[in-house]
Amino acid sequence: MDRQILLVGYFGFDNLGDELLLISLLDFIRHNFQDIKPLVLYGKNLPSVYGADVVPRKKLLSGIIKADGVCFSGGSIIQDATSVRSLVYYLGIILLSFITGKPVIMVSQGFGPVETWLGKKLIRILDLVYSISVRDVDSYKFLERSGIRRPKIYQGNDLVSFLDIDRFRIEDSSVERDVLVSVREAEGFREEEFLDAFVRFREENNLNLAFFVTHKDEDARITEEFARKLDCEILFWDDPISAMKILSSARFIVSMRLHPLIISSLLEIPFLGIIYDPKVRSFVSLFPDAHSLDISSDSSQIEDTLNLAWRNRERIKSGIIKYRDNLNKQETFNPIYDLYSLWSKDR
Repeated sequence: MDRQILLVGYFGFDNLGDELLLISLLDFIRHNFQDIKPLVLYGKNLPSVYGADVVPRKKLLSGIIKADGVCFSGGSIIQDATSVRSLVYYLGIILLSFITGKPVIMVSQGFGPVETWLGKKLIRILDLVYSISVRDVDSYKFLERSGIRRPKIYQGNDLVSFLDIDRFRIEDSSVERDVLVSVREAEGFREEEFLDAFVRFREENNLNLAFFVTHKDEDARITEEFARKLDCEILFWDDPISAMKILSSARFIVSMRLHPLIISSLLEIPFLGIIYDPKVRSFVSLFPDAHSLDISSDSSQIEDTLNLAWRNRERIKSGIIKYRDNLNKQETFNPIYDLYSLWSKDR
């Protein structure tokens, strides 16, 4: 039974997390469903990416028609905090797929927030989806509050948690950084407070700090500003392998972005999360010994928490190892099995 599946997400826009989501899902499909051919809805006009054929976003409709099913592949695209237009675009894909008779599944999806009047009306389109796995408890609760009842719903984890990390792990003992920091733009982020705290944290512990740009477009300005004011190294990734090499070089990772934190857990590197979004809080809460800071924290609180987390690195690392033993892999990927079963019935 040879089938084609269109993978939908925020792919091809130089955001490391989304590229890793895609790689993880492609690896799972190839290892478990050799008769499924993935097609990737991608933001760059390439013939292929990570070994899969590309459907340019401007040819969305032809990609849906060509495919036998559509799979939303993780991330936080079902929300209107970024823009209502983005939410309408992705919900429109579900509607188009339904109209053309193509079943839709969602794997490791994040949901919310949806605050606008239009968004709250349109969110009921999710009832057209056949099967969903969510990546965190908050997303599960969002579906409950929104009255989404028809799809099969599973509680899973973020797709990046299942990345074959040994495929990307590069040991390079010649480069070691004490602390690697990833920041991003966010409303209410008290940048000066964090800058002051980073200065004192570095001096008190005699640390080497470096800054890592996770999303090349959205994070470059603020990261360059932090690195300049702190006179620190700033690091950009060229491809997922180079990103892993950079992240692997750190003894401790501080991040606003979710996926450097998830990669930290895979690499067993202690971390601290800076909470700008509920998805970051949800992930950090899975680690009882991990520490977090709110973006509205003052400099003394930031400094104290950084110092505490730095001293507790080994305890945080022990919690990371326990977490990895309790991942819900089957629940996360159940929608793909559901879709495959549906296709089998239609033969």
